[in-house]
Amino acid sequence: MGRLRDFRIYLNGRKEALERAEAGLSALQEKYETFFGEIMRVRESELVQLIELTRADRTVLPSWYNTQIDEVAVGVKREFDQQLSRLEGERTALLQEAEGIRTTSGRAEKRIRGRNTRLDREEEELKERNAALLEAIDVYNGRIKGLGSGFGFFVNFFKMRPLAEEKARLDQEHGDIAARIEALRSRWLLEEGRHVGREGERTTQWTDLEHEAATLSARIEALEAKRSDILVRSTVERVVRDRRPAEGESEAGSAPCPRCNMPNPPSHHFCHICARRLGDDREDFDGSLQEMTEINRHYDRFSSGMEACQEIIGLVRGLTSGVEAFTKSVADVQASEDKYPLSKLQIDVPQGSREFGAQFDRLANFAGQDYSLHPALFADRFNQYFADVLTETNIKAFFETMGEELTRQAEAQW
Repeated sequence: MGRLRDFRIYLNGRKEALERAEAGLSALQEKYETFFGEIMRVRESELVQLIELTRADRTVLPSWYNTQIDEVAVGVKREFDQQLSRLEGERTALLQEAEGIRTTSGRAEKRIRGRNTRLDREEEELKERNAALLEAIDVYNGRIKGLGSGFGFFVNFFKMRPLAEEKARLDQEHGDIAARIEALRSRWLLEEGRHVGREGERTTQWTDLEHEAATLSARIEALEAKRSDILVRSTVERVVRDRRPAEGESEAGSAPCPRCNMPNPPSHHFCHICARRLGDDREDFDGSLQEMTEINRHYDRFSSGMEACQEIIGLVRGLTSGVEAFTKSVADVQASEDKYPLSKLQIDVPQGSREFGAQFDRLANFAGQDYSLHPALFADRFNQYFADVLTETNIKAFFETMGEELTRQAEAQW
């Protein structure tokens, strides 16, 4: 049987295979993005040509096209108006909510000011009572001092006692009033602090709502300003979106694509493989329509390829993270083996995990092939591979089986 060191070597090999797969996929994704950017620019150019031709003179355009434009325009206008109405409704709701917060803030401010006035008045009354008490205490102190001077202390002893008791009462009341004044001030500080905190929250909410409403207003204004352009663009785009180009066949002697060197049917305006333009841009209606139809097909092809590539890159990165985490677990067990007087653990990678781990090499080879010119083929093959092999169940079993074996052997041998 193998050792933990062999287990780690195996895991490092699986990580390297996954890293090769990610490198190949990242390079492929970069090519897809380059080609797709080119397709987007051509697609926009062809769409603008069709829009200009549609706006220029519809009497020279085919009747079928004019009919479809008129029919589709009705639905486009309805959807545009519905969207505009929805945005206006959202803006109104935001402004109403903001106004509600502003009103609440005003009421709270008025309430706290009224409360402040009452507390100030109560404090002034207590201060006046406190001043009167201090004055009375001074009087009693003087009387007590006069009665107690010299031999008067003995003569007036019984007279001084009631005075002392009254002074003590005044002192007690003075202390109580001072405490009430301090309590009033503390209560006001607490209420003021709470008010400031709540007001800060309301201000933030109001600002956010006003900002959202302003953003919607800008969007509504932009839509209204570009209404005509948006309606025409959306209508033309929708009319040509579902058209599909006629599929021709390459003929002997056909000029190869300058990029991928693949032959193309004479009727094609773009390479049927890599979407490279094969001839000059046609600016007439028929030519623009044919080119737009072709480029839409390439748009769909490369969109699916990019989506599949992004999905598998995410999957590979997830697998790599899982292998790294499991490798660390094995390293921790090996560290315990070296630190404590334990026997060298004998363990092999389970056969089921080895069989699934071998798929990482297949994945690396799959990613290393040049599918840059065949995005639809890449997407189809990946989706099939994902459905059959790289399933969530298989991935989970790969790691769990190794973890269970590691635990089982450690418990049995240690």
